[in-house]
Amino acid sequence: MPDGSSTTAPKSPRIIEAEKLDQITTAPFVPKADRRAELDFAGFATTETCELSCVFCHFNGPNATKKAKTLAPELIEKGLRDIPAGQKVHFAATGDFFQDPHALDHVHKAVELGHPVNVLSHGQSMPPERLEKMLAMGVREFRFSVDHIEPRAYAKIRRGGDLERVLETIAYLKARKEQIPEINVEVNCILIGDTRARLEEFAEFWSTRVDAVHFHAEYYDVLKFRNLFFVPEKRNDCHIQLYVLPSGQITPCCAMMVQSHEADTSWLPNIADTSLQEAYDRLCDMYEDPNSDLGKVCAKCQWWVMWSDTKDGDSPYMRTVRFDQPPPPPEEPPPPPSKHWLAELLTPFRRS
Repeated sequence: MPDGSSTTAPKSPRIIEAEKLDQITTAPFVPKADRRAELDFAGFATTETCELSCVFCHFNGPNATKKAKTLAPELIEKGLRDIPAGQKVHFAATGDFFQDPHALDHVHKAVELGHPVNVLSHGQSMPPERLEKMLAMGVREFRFSVDHIEPRAYAKIRRGGDLERVLETIAYLKARKEQIPEINVEVNCILIGDTRARLEEFAEFWSTRVDAVHFHAEYYDVLKFRNLFFVPEKRNDCHIQLYVLPSGQITPCCAMMVQSHEADTSWLPNIADTSLQEAYDRLCDMYEDPNSDLGKVCAKCQWWVMWSDTKDGDSPYMRTVRFDQPPPPPEEPPPPPSKHWLAELLTPFRRS
């Protein structure tokens, strides 16, 4: 007969992580924007159009509501002229940048206005001809979203994608580094599926192909994270960093980029009638106001982990492995103590 006692199954590491992160996020916190002297601008997400349907994507995934918006070229130029001279501009998309018919025009205009350019893509639409046009313009930084190293697993995650096509593009850029050493190629890899358990294997795979790989924790349910490298002890402030969306709305962070697809964010400033500096100032004010539309989202948002302090070189959100820098030299062991160490230690006192 039952003895009246009950046993409770131990919680999984994922549940423990989720509960702890939620507890830290919802604890009392007073946000304070880091208002920087120079406008903190991240980049343009120019289009929501994409030829893939990635399993985790809120914009074009299997269950996503697709919104084929593309930012007008004149609005991108308006934004580019607002950015401080010489500041780097990232071109990306909530779909894929190269589904924007004006993608190369945007790159050309940015370079013409004196901005270094970084291009982010899933790499399915970057034939050598397109790469050569960008190289001729002066583009030297390329980043690819690649979440697995096995073709079948990659195809299950990036539905409609072909891993070999991306690898061919990366190999082409590596070959061009012989003539243009400044080319920098990096990979973003989300911790999904078996990736977390195979980090060393993944890093080894990319070590001969790219300059760096960035392993990212996975966001889900818009505002939540899992597969963190560690859970911080307390909440920290986010950096207000502007992104211009295909709708023209200006968001303060990646979280609001996703939120804007899922909810009404008509209260966000728009590049059509607002300068980037005005938007930055307004969003900083809203971040500090818990009663604002932004403040209400921030109160339950876990994307603050992106800006947490690092531990052993990792942030909770990301681990970066670079292959283009020599490893640090081994630390020199301390010299063995002198046989006369006590006499040497006492010498200053004897002289006094």
